[in-house]
Amino acid sequence: MNKRYLAVDLGASGGRCIAGAFDGNRLALQEIHRFPNGPTEIRGTFHWNFLGLYREIRHGMAQAKRDFGPSLASMGVDTWGVDFGLLDANGFLLGEPVHYRDRRTDAMPEKVFAAVGRETVFEQTGIQVMPLNTLYQLYALAQAGDVAYRHAQCLLFSPDLLNYWLTGIQAAERTIAGTSQCYNPIARDWAYPLLEGLGIRTDLFAPFADPCTVLGPTDDGLPVVATGSHDTASAFAAVPMRPCESCAILSSGTWSLLGIERDAPIVHADALLANVTNEIGLADTIRFLKNLSGLWILQELRREEAEQGRDRDWPALCALAEEAPPFALFLDPADPVFVPAGPMACRIRDLAQRSGQKPPQDIGAMVRAVLEGLAFLYAETLETLERLTGAPRDTVRIVGGGCRNDTLNQWTANATGRRVVAGPAEATAIGNLLSQMIALGDVASLTEARTVVRRSFADEADTREPCDREQWLAMRATWREKTSVRQ
Repeated sequence: MNKRYLAVDLGASGGRCIAGAFDGNRLALQEIHRFPNGPTEIRGTFHWNFLGLYREIRHGMAQAKRDFGPSLASMGVDTWGVDFGLLDANGFLLGEPVHYRDRRTDAMPEKVFAAVGRETVFEQTGIQVMPLNTLYQLYALAQAGDVAYRHAQCLLFSPDLLNYWLTGIQAAERTIAGTSQCYNPIARDWAYPLLEGLGIRTDLFAPFADPCTVLGPTDDGLPVVATGSHDTASAFAAVPMRPCESCAILSSGTWSLLGIERDAPIVHADALLANVTNEIGLADTIRFLKNLSGLWILQELRREEAEQGRDRDWPALCALAEEAPPFALFLDPADPVFVPAGPMACRIRDLAQRSGQKPPQDIGAMVRAVLEGLAFLYAETLETLERLTGAPRDTVRIVGGGCRNDTLNQWTANATGRRVVAGPAEATAIGNLLSQMIALGDVASLTEARTVVRRSFADEADTREPCDREQWLAMRATWREKTSVRQ
């Protein structure tokens, strides 16, 4: 009988409960339950609905138990990073957690740097500066004298909060803690000197739990595993690369996370200048990467189109992009104007005008500009990572839902000049399941787990070779000029 595990995979727009069946050789996936997720604005603040998410998780658990009975061995949760809930002395949640795209952290990085210096922040955390980071959320709460913050007894990051509700155990899983900019990857502890220098409470943080360890049982006895609780940690774990393979990894979805797996963080001045990040991975690895804008702009464009009665799927949008004239508009998808939710089409046209370019008139031209911009951004970032590590890469492995975008895969190969290998698309859920398999001793190591991925999902692999290199190199120089992006 196959042994089964339940992965709860929560993203910024939706969640899934996915069962994995392992026969000792191959892993097979089965979706059990799918549900929406997203922010709700209450009096000007964007909140998550964690009580609703927990209800959906319990629904998925009940379905998995009905379907699989005693063969269900464990479950685990992964989510996005940086967000958290605050608990009182009785363990009750003090208000629904705030969404990372909320505006409460506007200008907070500059205030933090004025207090302790940007160099100090990077030396102690190794994390890329983004206003949404936990560090700036906490600094905003401390500066505002927030009531919940002042009275809280514990802080739990998103997956840790759900694990607490499932098991009664308060713990900070290390991969999710590592996204917060409150964690020191060299000391492998909270960045206490930094936090104390900013007047941020250090008594709120829970004890650490390492990925691939059993936290405890649910109320009906199902073991809950601390997975690679940050979704990118799980996605990287599921990359079917071989030991010593020379590849960069791109986790492609709402965000694009492009990086290189390493044994140790890099926190020198050049890394600070490049605004790269050192996140914690499974098996004591470091994900040396950069958080980039991903398919977020296109998701918002698609939503706008649907609201106007033009509900197109992703293949249809990419087909329109391929029909549009190439290199007609150069934009940087990482431009801060695209970070908040809102009217992306209007922002694209405004940006075109401000940069002296012709505004696009149809959705195909907009989608093409975004996809070309992403490909150029990947090429620029990859060369920066190679320079900082001194390790050239001949392949880009793309995983996650975005790896199904054949158009972007090919244009990424063209822009980077590297072979692109796409798949598996369900990397985050797979990595979650692999964490459980390692924790229960069903596979011995991350290396062995990746062998399981290669055996199980070989039919998903899609390889793209670069073409039209001279044109893409010339257009990348123009893109850099139009967008003021520099290596």
